[in-house]
Amino acid sequence: MVDWTAIDILIRELGAVRSAADAAHADTASKAAIEQAIKEAAEAISGAIGGPQEAPVIARARRAVQAAADVIVALDNEIARSRRLQVKSIELRGRAKELVDTAKTAGAV
Repeated sequence: MVDWTAIDILIRELGAVRSAADAAHADTASKAAIEQAIKEAAEAISGAIGGPQEAPVIARARRAVQAAADVIVALDNEIARSRRLQVKSIELRGRAKELVDTAKTAGAV
């Protein structure tokens, strides 16, 4: 017998992952990793619908959906880290320019 409640939850979770993936501003390689993880999760859910309704099959689908979500979170964290580094770089370049200008006006350069 199909556990439709579990399947419904998995489909909703996969929908949330799909939504998060669409909102992600990732590069081509990262988008490919996200899409592969989502594809694997969708296949696992499909297997749970069409296959034997055993706990391990549902558990595999749950793990696949969670893995897809984890990929998006990890990429989102890296994107945020990259943006922070870009801001810091701009700040450091500005500070370096100030120091060079100060040195020039002091006659040190």
